[in-house]
Amino acid sequence: MSENKKLKVSEIENPALIYAMYEMKEKKTKEAEAKFVSELRKATFITPAIVEVKGEDGEFKVADGSSNGGDTRINFMMLTTEDGSKFLPAFTSMDEVRKWRQEEKLQTVVCNFDQYINIVASDKNGPRGIVIDAFGSNILMQRELLEGMKAAVDKQRNEQVYIGEPKEHPEELEKALTEFFEENKTVEKAYMQMMRRGETVSFLLIVDHDIPEGTDEDQLKELRHTLFDAIAKVAKGHLKGMSLSIAAFADEFGKKAVDNKFPFYTR
Repeated sequence: MSENKKLKVSEIENPALIYAMYEMKEKKTKEAEAKFVSELRKATFITPAIVEVKGEDGEFKVADGSSNGGDTRINFMMLTTEDGSKFLPAFTSMDEVRKWRQEEKLQTVVCNFDQYINIVASDKNGPRGIVIDAFGSNILMQRELLEGMKAAVDKQRNEQVYIGEPKEHPEELEKALTEFFEENKTVEKAYMQMMRRGETVSFLLIVDHDIPEGTDEDQLKELRHTLFDAIAKVAKGHLKGMSLSIAAFADEFGKKAVDNKFPFYTR
């Protein structure tokens, strides 16, 4: 949570989320719900907690602002429903916090929504979910919903693709491919990029290859399969532990990946 330490709790307000919660309750449409989820992911929340710091004697004591360094232990305060279920409160502002507690020295922790998801979804014996502005809008989100949202976020994160130029071009690999393209004579241009999908990093080769007139979709797939397979065999001995992904310049992905880039090979 270190990225949130610079925030002043008194300045947290979340007006866009508050309006989205109002619209979701009033309109009850999928569009309003989607807007609420979108704003939820951008919001910064306040949660009352007991923050303890480990002292020189090895004992944890309530932080009083004078302690520096040392291990920190955070015990979140919970709200309990009539059936005994505990929920982690998330407040959109200090005004909402004060509807529950008025103490001047009330300790608080600043979190974003992903952090709440991790707190709840990672502990089956922990809180049953979160409640946003419990004494205002009172939006209750059960653990099952949060677990589903966490799975969707993890999937999206793993599917996200980032492309950029290599810090150092793999000259040996590019030389071997250039020799192949000159012999093959079906590739007009070739570009080398780096690609990261989730935690996987690979070279990304974009090839602008010939497509004979009248080639149908099945023939194009077979043509590319043959060409890409041959490229992979040539590249295999020059990757130095990296993997290689290959895409066609004619596809939208290929064009975007090398927009305003210079090819390392031109026929």
